[in-house]
Amino acid sequence: MHKIVIITNLNKDTDGSVTKKCAKVLESKFDILYDDGTACEKTKEKLSGAYAAIVIGGDGTILASSVAAAQCSVPLLGVNLGNLGYLADIELSHLEDGLESFANGNFSVEERFMLEAVCHSADGKKTVLPALNDIVISRASYTRMIALDVLVDSQFLSSYIGDGIVISTPTGSTAYSLSAGGPVAHPGLDVSIITPVCSHTLGSKPVIVPGKSDISIRFHKTFDDKSMLTADGQRAIKIVDGDEITVSASKLKTKLIKVTNKTFCEILHKKLQG
Repeated sequence: MHKIVIITNLNKDTDGSVTKKCAKVLESKFDILYDDGTACEKTKEKLSGAYAAIVIGGDGTILASSVAAAQCSVPLLGVNLGNLGYLADIELSHLEDGLESFANGNFSVEERFMLEAVCHSADGKKTVLPALNDIVISRASYTRMIALDVLVDSQFLSSYIGDGIVISTPTGSTAYSLSAGGPVAHPGLDVSIITPVCSHTLGSKPVIVPGKSDISIRFHKTFDDKSMLTADGQRAIKIVDGDEITVSASKLKTKLIKVTNKTFCEILHKKLQG
């Protein structure tokens, strides 16, 4: 039998009841491993060679598992226990039907474009952070601004002074980028969206560039002693003057399993209507 991994957000499925229901539907057709998604390397080890992973929680739980799953080329099927999400395909009210469709092979797989931030520190250290949603460069304090120069394929784009910038994928265009005033992009596109956060320059607007472009960030003038580089709100490092940051397309792809016929436009309409 194929191996699958059930990744459960224990803060959402506190009594394990949803996990047990999933296992009951799937146990006759799959060997099942369990994980809580809190340790990337442990999750990656379990995902190695798996047919798929069932992610119980919501979009945040899928984001937390996306890098390990992408590295193992394992598709994710989300079970939504939170608010209406964009990534989790199965609602709790249709749990058994959705899982049976998956078990019977009645599903499709979407590949999602991912980004990769590379930070070269002044001390020679290199840090690589992949992201399905977004890369965020933000101030580390509550009182001071940061100022950044952004270049696209070595061509100067703009200087941003404010709380920072969000560089998002189309998948992430409905998350932090949207809250900061960025546009919504269809998840089938391979583009990057550069959105300033609380910019003090009135002319600063979001910019969409090809996904294959290299986006370089330099500290033109920093009013904060330290700033943060964050991937998907999950992984973060401190950055300082002298660090060189490049954001570009990742070789990784997140694979999402679809067992329903919900379209992006339908989900977007429901989400934006609140």
